Amino acid sequence: MLSQLNSEQKKWVDSTLDSMSIQDCIGHMLMPLHPFNRLSSDFQSVQSTTTDDWLRLLEKIPIGGIFIIRPPSNECREMLTKIQSESNIPIIIADNVELGASPRGLIGFGEDELNEPIYSSFAPNLMGFAAANIPNATFEACQKIALQRRSYGYHWAFSPVVDLNLNFRNPITNVRSFGDDIEKVISHSNSFINGFQYQNSMAATAKHFPGDGIDDRDQHFLTTNNSLPVSEWWQSYGKVWKSVIDGGVNAIMPGHIAFPAYESSLGNPDISMPASLSPNIQIKLLREELGFQGVVISDASSMAGITSRVSPEDRAVSNIEAGVDVCLFPETHSDFKLIERAIINGRLSEDRIRESARRILELKARLNLNLSTFALNQTSSKESFTTKTIQQIADKSITLLKPNEIPLPPLSSGEKVLFVNIFAQGPFSNGNLQTAIKTLNSSDVSVDILENPTNSELMEKIHNYDAIFVNICYIPINGSFGHLGAGFGQFMWTNIHMYRNRVTYTCFGTPYVMHELPFAPNMLLAFGSSESVQIAISKVWLGEISPTGELPVKQPLHIDL
Repeated sequence: MLSQLNSEQKKWVDSTLDSMSIQDCIGHMLMPLHPFNRLSSDFQSVQSTTTDDWLRLLEKIPIGGIFIIRPPSNECREMLTKIQSESNIPIIIADNVELGASPRGLIGFGEDELNEPIYSSFAPNLMGFAAANIPNATFEACQKIALQRRSYGYHWAFSPVVDLNLNFRNPITNVRSFGDDIEKVISHSNSFINGFQYQNSMAATAKHFPGDGIDDRDQHFLTTNNSLPVSEWWQSYGKVWKSVIDGGVNAIMPGHIAFPAYESSLGNPDISMPASLSPNIQIKLLREELGFQGVVISDASSMAGITSRVSPEDRAVSNIEAGVDVCLFPETHSDFKLIERAIINGRLSEDRIRESARRILELKARLNLNLSTFALNQTSSKESFTTKTIQQIADKSITLLKPNEIPLPPLSSGEKVLFVNIFAQGPFSNGNLQTAIKTLNSSDVSVDILENPTNSELMEKIHNYDAIFVNICYIPINGSFGHLGAGFGQFMWTNIHMYRNRVTYTCFGTPYVMHELPFAPNMLLAFGSSESVQIAISKVWLGEISPTGELPVKQPLHIDL
């Protein structure tokens, strides 16, 4: 269960809450992505917000938390130091911190770089941790990732994804989750949470309640369904949620996911509201039946899974009525006034608002933000130890998807290789394989690249190389989930192995690649394209290590392996 507050922490929560106006409490229930008095979904402008932009918001609205959409940097630390100095109550700073996900391909960041790797982006994605299946290493890596983030002023991670991959077409879970094996998901979810929350470095958030991974649709576009019967839910998702709650996770994020069978069991057969708008799911199931007493934060309030179900004027208030403590990505200026009006009109009670404010203050106290919004002990994060642990996980994660294939000879010094990169461009791509190229170059293997070549371009090149590597650089992430086969729009991409003996296929994304590409004579799976993963796959290509990963999901039926 949740860690207990000590006497000093309780005293700080009580005295702080007593000093807070109802406006202060409302401000604590909003977690903005941007400080502007306008709708803004332009990530570039959001990322480029300045310290003064946030300070202007603080002058008008006493917000209790901020979502920072940028990686840790010295520039970011300076900004957060200034923001914290202007707030009477410590502001909790949040980020997704999803391992293996580097936002640099999507959003332009400043030139300010760290002298050490950003550990969360250096790591494989979550499914890679499950494939390596070293729970102690998961704990150790997450402990160091959290310590690094905390030293730069971050406190709250909106991870891990504890959903089960029960539908291989689901566009939300895939490699962001630990897989479909319930016990493995429980093991690594708790290792992740315990690592992040070790000595209260950061708060972890399990998502997406009551569980994604069954529907083949996307919460960003509509309300999706967890279609399991209630009894089956308790034997699967329910076991996962009970485990992380009993294990002491600080926060839970309801998704814009309906649970029709549960609503029906309560006598509401015609109601299928998303969990973010359902008191039955948030209060009765999560709070009462599962016993969760921590902070409940909604998924992003700009997603169509919620915006299609409630008016903009009612969105934040309905969220709170359903049970959330924090509204994620509100339109802060307007939603603050709407919540204030709902209290005046009697739709929301002051006691309800103060109840959530208390939970948020208790979270801040657990993180010792009343003592320091940065690391309490500015100790070394032991870069060499951390990168070694993460590299161990990456090395163990590389998975052979066709276990009966004939091993290809490893690359040798002096050989010349052609990378044929499919899905090599665009925001949803793992196409930057420069670390792998650098690793091969260091072993005196030269590499040339063709990105999404035409037939003629490919035919002109393939006979000039000792080995061909077909790299599928597809990221299966919200909004981008399509058919892999569509990327093989040229005949030669598909059948290149018919013209050359040494052709190695590697997927840097979905574990379900063989469902659509069963013709490939071999297939290695690398969990993302982070630096550690590229080093690991290069070691496999060079014959320095074997692909020993355990695929943490079942392959779709009717697959020709």
